[in-house]
Amino acid sequence: MSKTWFTSDTHFGHHNIIRYCSRPFGSTEEMDGELVARWNSVVSPHDEIWHLGDFVHRGQKSPGDYLRLLNGRKNLVWGNHDNSEARTDPGWASSQAMAEIKVDGQRIVLLHYALRVWPRSHHGALHLYGHSHGNLPGDRQSLDVGVDCWDYRPVSLTKIRARLATLPERVPVDHHGRNNAGEG
Repeated sequence: MSKTWFTSDTHFGHHNIIRYCSRPFGSTEEMDGELVARWNSVVSPHDEIWHLGDFVHRGQKSPGDYLRLLNGRKNLVWGNHDNSEARTDPGWASSQAMAEIKVDGQRIVLLHYALRVWPRSHHGALHLYGHSHGNLPGDRQSLDVGVDCWDYRPVSLTKIRARLATLPERVPVDHHGRNNAGEG
């Protein structure tokens, strides 16, 4: 049975991300190798995986060079570092600015950036994002799925739900912009 996985901000080929995010790697080659190994340790060839942006960054290899090494049916939600070469690589099953999916009956909105409200947020839809490298806390409905938050590997919806349960309640805002106190 296939599973669905989520990840973001791998920044393959980006040497400075090691310093910027205090990643525990001594070189770009070591980081890239570990990211590939950790991805493939959880994602099987038949699994679905959603990458929420910043797949590669100015590396010497092409996006396809990395995609060929990675297991799964890979989908890209564009990040700010995903250029046209990354967005249009034929190794992606899909490539888009934003996605709305359903996994195990759960509606999920996928975007590189964190949102305050999203489609069906007031009806329990989850929002998964990247970009912040663990510096923007989530709540019970939204969470950073970037590699810097998840031991440099993709994460399953089961683990996401477990972490969401530990986070603060979301301040409800309905689709008319009123908060739970009726203001707005």
